[in-house]
Amino acid sequence: MATVERNLTSIAEQRIVLHDVPWETYLSLVTANGEGPVQLTYDQGMLEIMAPSYYHEMISQFLGRLVQTLTEELGMEVRSGGSTTMRSEPARRGAEADQMYHIRHEAAVRGQREFDPALPPDLAVEVDISASSSRRLPIYSTLGIPEVWRCDGERLTFLSLGRGALGQASEYGPIARSLSFPRLSPADLEPFLAKYDSLGENDLVREFRQWVREAQLPQD
Repeated sequence: MATVERNLTSIAEQRIVLHDVPWETYLSLVTANGEGPVQLTYDQGMLEIMAPSYYHEMISQFLGRLVQTLTEELGMEVRSGGSTTMRSEPARRGAEADQMYHIRHEAAVRGQREFDPALPPDLAVEVDISASSSRRLPIYSTLGIPEVWRCDGERLTFLSLGRGALGQASEYGPIARSLSFPRLSPADLEPFLAKYDSLGENDLVREFRQWVREAQLPQD
């Protein structure tokens, strides 16, 4: 029988965690949820159901606009997957990032209409208002996602997927510069997050676009 672990005290995201949930039940819930308002994370029997808060979604969408602006200004292509369900049936793991992108490997997924676990995204974005993406990192490791951005609304951390002794994906560790956007650091983006509550999004994106142009960030 499934056991339930509740965490509903946060003013941010609301979560319920269930244990001993069959894989087939998870797949049924993914189908029923569709593009619904909750995110489902499954890891070998553990199922987390999370309802994002208004603030969570605002920060997620804003970070997405920054990524889009970076690709435009740096002349890079991008394929945005939003919060697509990414899962590996052999590993019995699945999750939905807040945002995910194919950037360096955009051409490989061009024309595809469904997620292919053999072609993981280059970048996943996680908004951690109440710090729970740690549950998803092992799943992203299994999927082979090389880079994850974690944001608590003010601070931003870039993580890259390490490799073990046999070349297999292991754990994520912090990096000073983005893999997707070389020479871009978390400190470059945090000033724009700090202004989010005081400026309109379009004004802030225009300011960020100008910064990218003046910084002359290289593509490689």
